[in-house]
Amino acid sequence: MLKSIIVDDEILAIHLLEAMLKDNETVEIIGKFTSPLEAIDHIPRLKPDILFLDIEMADMNGIEVASKVEELAQSMDIIFITAYEHYAIEAFAVQAVDYILKPIEKMRLLKTIERIALRRKQIQLLDRKDEDISIIDNFHFHVHSRRVYIEDIALTLSTKEFQILFFLAQRPAQIFHPTELYKLIWAEESIGQTQALKVHISNLRKKLEFASGHRAKIVTVRGSGYQFLFE
Repeated sequence: MLKSIIVDDEILAIHLLEAMLKDNETVEIIGKFTSPLEAIDHIPRLKPDILFLDIEMADMNGIEVASKVEELAQSMDIIFITAYEHYAIEAFAVQAVDYILKPIEKMRLLKTIERIALRRKQIQLLDRKDEDISIIDNFHFHVHSRRVYIEDIALTLSTKEFQILFFLAQRPAQIFHPTELYKLIWAEESIGQTQALKVHISNLRKKLEFASGHRAKIVTVRGSGYQFLFE
């Protein structure tokens, strides 16, 4: 089961989310906190797989909470659940896997959990095989840690950053329209919302430039989409 923590300064919101997850055999709630500061203290000990996190809270903004537990992002998936739409760009910048608006749609929530569970299962299977996948020249993808090694330089990537780079690196020079790439990575229609993809692409470009100079990059082909190039 996926161990989860809920952080929301409104106790009724916690109870509502808890009720939606009650019959889901994939998720186990191991902690509930109305104080984000208290949650930060307990996260290292509890080591949750999923952090359900509100954004506008009295003691600390949810974006700040996510930033403070960033070192745990390698093993924890953050799902923002909020009534405020305008924080989406900041949320994905701190490696959130999803951004769900209140009032919560139960099917939307369960679909997100299903995706996380499936990805983690795939990672476990690959990790058991101790499988490293070398892609394009000297790129090495380590699935379990979500690290990419370029020669002796390691890139630490979020889940979505890893998925995007891994996908594009296997298809060098091919061009993917943002809506197409979103659907392939998120496994759902973008419905015109590709801002999260743009944020992840921007983060990847910075990390690739740091690790490889300008030898490996993701370029935007005007009017067409994104393309991975290795020079």
